[in-house]
Amino acid sequence: MAVSSGFSVSAGIQDNRSAWTPSWPLALGFLVFVWLSLHGNLPLLADPDTQWHVALGNWILAHRAVPRVDTFSFTFAGEPWIAKEWLSQLLLAGAYDLGGWGAVVVLAAATFGVTFALLLRLLLRDVRPLPAILFTAAAVVMVSTHFMARPFAFAFPFLILWVVGLVRAVEERRAPAPVLLLVMVVWANLHGGFTFGLMLGGAFGLEALIGARDAVERKRLFVGWLTFGVGAVLAACITPYGPESILVTLRIFQLGDSLSLISEWKSPNFQSEPLQELILLVGLYVALSRGLKLPLMRLLIVIGLVHMFLRYARNAELLALVAPLVVAPLIARQWPSQRPEDEARGRLGALAGPAGRAMLAVSLAVGLVFAGGVIRFGDIKAPTATVPQAALDYVQEAGIKGRVLNYYGYGGYLIRAGIPTFIDGRGELFGGPFIKLYAEAVSLRGDEPFETLLDRYKIDWTFLAKNQPANQLLAHLPGWRRAYSDDEATIFVRER
Repeated sequence: MAVSSGFSVSAGIQDNRSAWTPSWPLALGFLVFVWLSLHGNLPLLADPDTQWHVALGNWILAHRAVPRVDTFSFTFAGEPWIAKEWLSQLLLAGAYDLGGWGAVVVLAAATFGVTFALLLRLLLRDVRPLPAILFTAAAVVMVSTHFMARPFAFAFPFLILWVVGLVRAVEERRAPAPVLLLVMVVWANLHGGFTFGLMLGGAFGLEALIGARDAVERKRLFVGWLTFGVGAVLAACITPYGPESILVTLRIFQLGDSLSLISEWKSPNFQSEPLQELILLVGLYVALSRGLKLPLMRLLIVIGLVHMFLRYARNAELLALVAPLVVAPLIARQWPSQRPEDEARGRLGALAGPAGRAMLAVSLAVGLVFAGGVIRFGDIKAPTATVPQAALDYVQEAGIKGRVLNYYGYGGYLIRAGIPTFIDGRGELFGGPFIKLYAEAVSLRGDEPFETLLDRYKIDWTFLAKNQPANQLLAHLPGWRRAYSDDEATIFVRER
């Protein structure tokens, strides 16, 4: 089966279409953009890490440099630390500086819209509209738990382009196109997930060698894929930190059991997310009942993606975005009836081709006007669960100073406020033992008495979520008084 390049557009389809022709990818992308923008502060601003990413971006802008040591906590001040997602942090800070949280929401919503539009556009080149739309709808559901304004969102389009480039190369029995190296350069500066892309490159390179028809082709593919692999690793090192960006990403997995203390690193909870389980079961049913056959390496990739998701809920997006692109060419090969037709037919097929230029221009203009309205009139603010503004106002009015034992979820907000943290969302800096120490201390489950920890770190005040058990103990500890409490946060101050 002839497979078109993932970076080309079928000229035959494009030339015969009106400049005002709409398309499914354009409609889906615009719908996702509007839907997420109208959700306001939730869910895009619900993650506390967004706060410190904005703060880091502004730090980079102010210093015209990238950080190499920690200056945002007092527990690890001066320790080596890098902002591996510095480019995404610049994007978030630039949006915030231009239009506040409304602009951050619009930027993130637009990124998700582009992600799903691109996914659908590329799937439509392999399969007919119905399966392509179903794949993409399933991806939207799977990723919905991570609709957040964080660096990984900006990396999604590059993840998709990278995977498509690798798959096309295998399907066409050639080495990946050099343009993919530019994709890797940008991805490596946006988010640490680029290391997963490097591993995928190795897996698809091995599949290409296994599927070679003879020794001559295998030698040619070996040289081509090896050259590309070396180039990809070198491209991934084109960051302000060089190869350190690769090494620090791998350190996250050295956190061990402490990862389970962070919500996004827990296994998925199908009781709260039943649609994710349903999608997995439906996918399994279709594959088994229809007899879908995958080459060994591609089967291992899909199984690996499922394992990663079942191990860590945050990997839902990898399964949702990568698996459809991996299996779509095989579906078209094994079931010819699912191949895209050369000419649009039927209601679904009529919108399967690219949108016309005039329709794209109008959609962009409408989107910009809509975005301006959201920024100007949306009154979007970060939720109080991550931004306890009233509590921090009290801290500043009361002149509370010194070292703070803070709630993990308030760390990003404190960084933005210029207050050194005890802990925040930079897990690779704090390490597994320290994260575990904090979690056990505030839940009163640690071997060390809580008051001993307060003395060892010379804590002057605490800034914890209202429902944390440590607050109940602090209320009875001598030398401590409750200075403030509301529906979100409670503050205790050490009496001198």
